[in-house]
Amino acid sequence: MSEYCNSMLRPIFALTILAASAGASGQVPDRVPLLDDTRFEHGLTVWSPVPGKHVKQGELRPADGSGEPVWGLAQWDSRFTLAHAKPERLPSGAVRFFDGAKFVVFGTPSSDEADIILALNGQTEYRNKIPSPGDPWPHLLVERPLRHHPALVDLAAVPFQIRYRVLYSKATEATGWDERLHTAQFVFYLTVQNHNRNSPGGGDYLWVGMMLYDGRHRLPAAYGARDAGSSKKQGTGKFIYRPAFKRLSNNSPHDGDWITVDVDLLPMLREALQTAWQRGYLTDSNEATDYRLGVMNMGWEITGPIDAAVQVRGLKLEAILKPSGLFRGEKPG
Repeated sequence: MSEYCNSMLRPIFALTILAASAGASGQVPDRVPLLDDTRFEHGLTVWSPVPGKHVKQGELRPADGSGEPVWGLAQWDSRFTLAHAKPERLPSGAVRFFDGAKFVVFGTPSSDEADIILALNGQTEYRNKIPSPGDPWPHLLVERPLRHHPALVDLAAVPFQIRYRVLYSKATEATGWDERLHTAQFVFYLTVQNHNRNSPGGGDYLWVGMMLYDGRHRLPAAYGARDAGSSKKQGTGKFIYRPAFKRLSNNSPHDGDWITVDVDLLPMLREALQTAWQRGYLTDSNEATDYRLGVMNMGWEITGPIDAAVQVRGLKLEAILKPSGLFRGEKPG
């Protein structure tokens, strides 16, 4: 998470009710999608690889007239950029964009590549050498603010679904290789953020992550620590909480098979907030009512010369409301 830009995490204070979704009955729906275009049919806005803020370099469009992208593509600290990659039509009808070290494949619904493939060639990025301690590492992440920002206290559940398979993960273990440090990680992260404008901690947040693949571990263990940086790379300084992989699936992505995750994230989100308080984070507000879901990202972080690719289908993230029926959600400003 070290290179994730804080510009996406500004507090969003404009409170709205989901009146547009209420329909003729006037009843607010009890199940609200937090993501749209989960097949990535509108493409991606490509951000500059330079960390610090989101600077648009271009767009990846799987088809003409596909509409404006709602997703961004972060490629922090890559030596290459997908902004200038040309579309390549595959025999299946899927479209591939490749910049020499990273590629994205947009799969048509009927293709073997559906819905999306994300690949990062760490051997090219690192020139087949082992990075020095503290060096930045390349990322390839699809990201976006959630469509709504519900308060944790208003939620009965946060259903999360995804199917994915790791197509390959191949390492070059050159001189200096450290199996404790050098890995490929496929991650899904959400933020939980203080959105109370009257709180002294307004805008503060923590990361809640699902470690969907880690080259070092078949079934990654739970993890909690500060997102620290170095003199060579940025760190957010925020608390990261990741539950054990066994809470998502008993099958290891190391086997190359499709992994299906269908879980309620709300208990993990609540645990993350409690753990952050216990560890001395978010100290300006211990009021659970201040905290809402914020933004998300999903993709690769690769810390050594490793080539890796993953295919994703059926991504879904929703909010299920408590019986009170009032969705005190927020829409992005």
